[in-house]
Formats: sequence, C-alpha cells, structure tokens
Amino acid sequence: MPGALWTLRRGPPDEKGFFVPQESTEHQRVFEYFGAEDVPETSCYAWAPVYPCRVGDARVVIKRTRSRSETAAAVAGWTTGLREAGVATVAPVTLPVANPAKVDDEYWVVYPFLDGEVYSGEAGQIAAAGRLLGRIHATETAVTPPPFEWPDHGEESVEEDREGIAKVLTEPVAAAVEPLSRLVTEFMSRVLPPIRDGRLPHVGAVMDYKANNLIYRTDGPVLVDPDNADWAPRILDLALAAMQFHIEHSAAPGRMFTQAEWREFYAGYCEHVELTEAECRLWPLAVEYMLSEYGLWSLIESDEWDEPRERAFMIDLAQATAQRFPLS
Repeated sequence: MPGALWTLRRGPPDEKGFFVPQESTEHQRVFEYFGAEDVPETSCYAWAPVYPCRVGDARVVIKRTRSRSETAAAVAGWTTGLREAGVATVAPVTLPVANPAKVDDEYWVVYPFLDGEVYSGEAGQIAAAGRLLGRIHATETAVTPPPFEWPDHGEESVEEDREGIAKVLTEPVAAAVEPLSRLVTEFMSRVLPPIRDGRLPHVGAVMDYKANNLIYRTDGPVLVDPDNADWAPRILDLALAAMQFHIEHSAAPGRMFTQAEWREFYAGYCEHVELTEAECRLWPLAVEYMLSEYGLWSLIESDEWDEPRERAFMIDLAQATAQRFPLS
C-alpha cells in the first residue's frame, strides 16, 4: 500500500481497541456490506484490521473504528467537519449505505485511499506536520470527538508497571528505571490532578499524531488515521505528538525529535495556536503525563526491542524528560 500505515494507537486496551492481525476472510460480511472488491488477503497493518480495496470506482480503505455507536459517530462527525473547514484529514466516504456502520457487533468505516509520500524527515516536513496539528486544534466543528477518559490507577497496576519497567530497561538504559518508576508512583498524586483539574482548553485531539499516520501530498500532509480522537486538553495531544512522532515508522530516525526538530514542529503549530499561560505553566507535567501513560506502555509492551531502529527509539524514549521539549 503506498503512503502511510493506517494505524490504531498501540496503547492500553480500551474501547478504542487493540487488535491483532487478521485474515480478510474473517470479515467477509463487512466487505459485502460496503460492496468492497479487490480486498487483500490480510490486513496491511500488523496490529489492526485495515484493508485497502475498491468500492465502485473509488479506491478506499476499510478499517475497524471505535467500538460504540456514539463514539464511532462522533469521530465521523468531527472529521467531516474538519474536512468541510478545509483541514487536511480523511473523513468517511459517502456511500449508499451507512458509513461508519455496525457489522457483526463491530463498527467499521470507509475512508478514501490517498496516494502520496511518507514522512522521511526531509526539510519542511516537520514544520508542515506541526502546522496541520495546529489547524486541527484551532478548528471548531459542530460535532466533537468522544470525551477523554481520565485514568484511575490502583496500587496493583502501579506495581505491575514498576515491575515491567525493571524487566525491559536493562543496559544501556538501566539508569532510567529509577526515575521512570518514581514517575509511575507519583502519577496519580502529582502529575494527574493539575492536568485533570486545571480547566485547560479542550480541543478535538488526535491522540495518535505521528509520522506513520500522515501522507504527504504536494500541498502538505494529510491525517489518515483519526480514529483515536478525543475531546481532550490540547497540551496532552501536543505532548504526545512531541514524544511519539517517530515511533513505528521505518523511514524516520530511530529517536524522538531533537530539540531543533521540536522547535521546528512547535513553530509550525504556533502559526495556528497560542497556548495559554496555564498551559505553558503545566507543559512539563503534560509531557510527564504522556511519558507515564503512553511512553511507559510503549516501552513495556513493545515486541520490537530486537529491531534496531525501534530499539534505538525506545532507548531514547526511556531517557526522555520534559526538558527535551521546551516551549521557548
């Protein structure tokens, strides 16, 4: 499949879904419902059922989306609103049948297939990605994504994370075990409350904004996987993008943004968004929030530590701090 990987967030299993590779034969009723043809034998993405194919004369991608009627509809309405406002994102294709739709107790959506280039770290690509995220955050839509769900970690889950960190972080990043373990321990008392209770500006947040979810066309990047979106504090979405932009993307360097790359991304973002004083003050906590909630899960659950590029990224992620991404 040309272009970006169509992904779902590799994060804690929740209603957004955490899937395993599946054969297309398992979803024949889905393809029959949408009238799909030229369906590949297997998903084009290892962790989610995603099938580039054809419906009528149109090249499309059929993928599983959010797991409830109201959340699937919310994402569809939000992306449609963004598209109508001229924001570069996919939105459900207009079909003779409902789209998204429930088939065999799961919700599926059909998006247009986009030709284009994948991110390669070339000059201008990072700033363009920052601009697109800024436009997404700055655009008001009649329909908003589902509300963000705040975590509530008990002592048992905290201990499981601490054990998981110690297990995977060996040399050369064994020194990162103690600070990450401390972050997990302090998350519910020190990190979460100021972000959750800070009355921070909420936006339609992608919550999975990274290189392999973008297709670069002549007029700039297009978001091709909006299905993890939430109505969430925008600094959390920005912090997650800063942290994970290069994850799981073979054409990207095996590391997070350098400070120079981060400045380029943030400068593009700021062409459309000006953070409030409260957001700037809480920014370091937002980075720690995403490091604890998403970064640590990636470190513990990744099955790609033996893959050189991904291992290099994970080693860099394990040593990340808020100072890596200054707002100045």
